[in-house]
Amino acid sequence: MSSMINIIMPKFQRFGMIRKLHTIISQKTIKPSFSTPPHLKTHNLSLIDHLSPNIHMPCVFYYKNCTKGDINILKKSLSQSLTQYYPLAGRLIAPHIDCNDEGVEFVEASIDTRIDEFILKKDQDETLDQLIPNALGCDVNKTSPNVIAIQLSHFTCGGAAVAVSISHQASDASTLVNFVNHWATITRGGSPINPSFFSSTMSNFKFPEFTIVETPKVKYATRKFVFPNSKLNELKNKINAMGTSPMNPTRVESLTSLIFKCAADAATTKSGSSQPSSLHQAVNLRGNTNANFHKLASRNCFAMAVAKIKDSGQIELNEVITSLRKERMELQEVREVEEVGKKMVNSWLTFMDDQIRSYAFSSVCRLPFYQVDFGWGKPAQVMLRTGNMDANFIYLMDTPFEDGIEATVQLEEEEMIIFQNNKELQTYAEDI
Repeated sequence: MSSMINIIMPKFQRFGMIRKLHTIISQKTIKPSFSTPPHLKTHNLSLIDHLSPNIHMPCVFYYKNCTKGDINILKKSLSQSLTQYYPLAGRLIAPHIDCNDEGVEFVEASIDTRIDEFILKKDQDETLDQLIPNALGCDVNKTSPNVIAIQLSHFTCGGAAVAVSISHQASDASTLVNFVNHWATITRGGSPINPSFFSSTMSNFKFPEFTIVETPKVKYATRKFVFPNSKLNELKNKINAMGTSPMNPTRVESLTSLIFKCAADAATTKSGSSQPSSLHQAVNLRGNTNANFHKLASRNCFAMAVAKIKDSGQIELNEVITSLRKERMELQEVREVEEVGKKMVNSWLTFMDDQIRSYAFSSVCRLPFYQVDFGWGKPAQVMLRTGNMDANFIYLMDTPFEDGIEATVQLEEEEMIIFQNNKELQTYAEDI
């Protein structure tokens, strides 16, 4: 397979001055408690890894009842965890991770504000970056970027935030949350389940040829929306009433189709014209395909289901769900990781086509983000940052009490203003 495609290079944009809130207390490299055996020193990346965005995925866990305590306990348990999650302590040197035990950067900081000022924010502005280590993500100019970085931030009220920023080329959301739960369990003195790593054997698959084009700077806005289960049930009933197919959509299916429709409507309103749109939904392959993806597989184990709509002004919620379900059923038939990678190439070709408005969705609902307990109780809030990729990007996550879904939506700033004023969206969202 050989194709020519224009890639829009992700850029991290900054606008205006950001008030400094944090002060670095300490910074240390934490290495595994035991050296990685020689036969595990090279961890080959799969085709899925290579096709994953070259960005870091930051995730922030907020705890209201944390005291500073003994920081050495956290560092020791992190060191023990890295013995099992040994690729995370290495360095990314494509096409593999050099599992050289060089370690993880651990930053401790103080934040000159109260924790609620972050938890209650609906806009995900750049002040959040002060909680995140290496907030710009992987520096592609480095010869060996870190796989992961961690920051512990102390608020003036006694609360704390643990931020973990991990390379998407080495990990997906499932790997991220399993690692943090492993670390937290050891911190509490428990015995976690060890992960399963497997090193890929790259095939002779030929990548498409890419040309890099510079695009005009676009300012993106990121905002959090909350959809209570009661409203999601109303939405599901509305979709069921549209016809016999699909029957009984899930909360995630219902909300994904609604946000896609409202976002495409906003783009059409802004531009004054309709054009084709595509929805790209990440699908966790663990336990869901004919391929033997272990449920605790620690790497990228996902593919993209794509729904294509020829006219963004004619999006029907039930038709979007039907299209996504068909794509997921086809993914269940795959038997090899490399076969999944080939399907992802086609998804990227569509996503980067500047004649199509594309929207990327990732749901982490039902993943155990709110089970991460370092001995301070469960987190009061968990936030996934959209990273440094300039694109239309949407994360879906359970609310802290699992009574709804929080959607973190990144759109072009002008389109966000139109999007959040959409009457259909306001029908189901809480306190827009």
